[in-house]
Amino acid sequence: MRIVSSLKSKIIISVSAILAVTIGLGTWINIRYQQAHMENALEDNVLIISNTIERSLSNAMLDGKSREVQHILEAVGGYHNIHEVKIFSPNGVILKSSKRWMIGRKVDSSTQKWFLADRFKKPIKRRDEGIFSVLFPIENDERCFHCHGSKVKLNGVLSVDVSMASTEQKVGELSKTMLLWALGVTAVLAISLSLFLTRYVTNPIQDLIVTMERAESGLEARVDVRSTDDIGRLGEAFNSLLTKLERARRRVDRYHYEQMKRADRLASIGEMAAGIAHEIKNPLAGIAGVIQVLKKDLPSDDQKRAVLEEVLSQVERMDKAVRNLLSFARPPEPRMTLVDVNELIGKLLDFLAPQFAKCSIRSERRLAAGLPWLTLDPDLIQQALINIALNAIQAMHDGGKFIVETRSTKPSGDIPGMVEIVFSDTGKGISMENLTRIFNPFFTTRQQGTGLGLSITQRIIEQHNGEISVSSAPGKGASFTLSFPYPQNKA
Repeated sequence: MRIVSSLKSKIIISVSAILAVTIGLGTWINIRYQQAHMENALEDNVLIISNTIERSLSNAMLDGKSREVQHILEAVGGYHNIHEVKIFSPNGVILKSSKRWMIGRKVDSSTQKWFLADRFKKPIKRRDEGIFSVLFPIENDERCFHCHGSKVKLNGVLSVDVSMASTEQKVGELSKTMLLWALGVTAVLAISLSLFLTRYVTNPIQDLIVTMERAESGLEARVDVRSTDDIGRLGEAFNSLLTKLERARRRVDRYHYEQMKRADRLASIGEMAAGIAHEIKNPLAGIAGVIQVLKKDLPSDDQKRAVLEEVLSQVERMDKAVRNLLSFARPPEPRMTLVDVNELIGKLLDFLAPQFAKCSIRSERRLAAGLPWLTLDPDLIQQALINIALNAIQAMHDGGKFIVETRSTKPSGDIPGMVEIVFSDTGKGISMENLTRIFNPFFTTRQQGTGLGLSITQRIIEQHNGEISVSSAPGKGASFTLSFPYPQNKA
């Protein structure tokens, strides 16, 4: 089966079949043409022979030598290809014949039918019998009145039957010769095509396949290009592709190595940050408590209250940074429960309403009804959503519009259904350079902040088997899409 499935075999079989049909059809047409040509030549010979016999018999009968007519017929009947020569009366009785034993018998029905239809001096093909027949009328004229009288129009009918056996034999030999020639030409062309395909198609393709198999274990493999045709250009293109893949693999290896080193550094930083944050957290709580006490002891119009409030806000900022460090270094395990996504978003927008009003931001809800409840940790998801919303608020400090949309996609084949949450803002947007870096830990474009918000958000979403993506353009705002798969048990 592999032989038949190979490209070379398919081409050879297809082309050989086309050649066989074409050459066979041409051979058949040629054979038919030669057969028709031979039969036409035989018809001409039959007419010539028949005319000669008719004149000879007419001269003999006019000279009163009617007894010689039988001898002439018997002599002519012995010629090659002459089947029978006979004279029969208008009523169909054979009067004279080259076959003496036929005299007195009735002619065959076909000859009688042609006679009655006046089929004279026209060759008649009798293929079933392998004979050409010609009928010549022996008319009664004044020279014949002394023997036949003047009352009849025909004294008889001359019938010459010539055998087609020799012609059929030549046609058979010609057919055999031409069929052998056609088979030989087809075989030679098929073998030549096979050698050509092997040399210029199959071997180069096989080399290309072997190189592809070698490339699976190492991109250093190359095709040995030996021609400038399409196969050669294909090999050159494949070599160029392997070269580009090798360069890309090296870049990926370098990038992977750098990422591994960066991951090691982040792990070390995370452990160190967790220790430092743990040590800082308790003193910060003490400091905040002392400042609260001091602020209560001061009169409301004392200028020191403003200083203490600023110190307290800075302590709260440091406490938030410490909490982010702890969350990044030691993320808590999710506590899953069934959650109504629309209700969760409603609480989020209610919580952020004062900040929206402070920054002149209009919020809009586009919540789809009938969404399935999801198995989530509401506290962690709330934290992730707040991180995204706070980034949007900071991007629209001069006002804008914040849109939250929920929607669902139906399952399709092996792709499960998804519930999507889309946050869109009309802020300043994100540059293409920063778009691929915003989820990196400690990356930030602001002077304040740790750059951990979106990194923590991404990890929370991935903990819930979800995905987060972002699309943005400078000056056209940003859009964050959170996708969560349908729960395994929808009930």
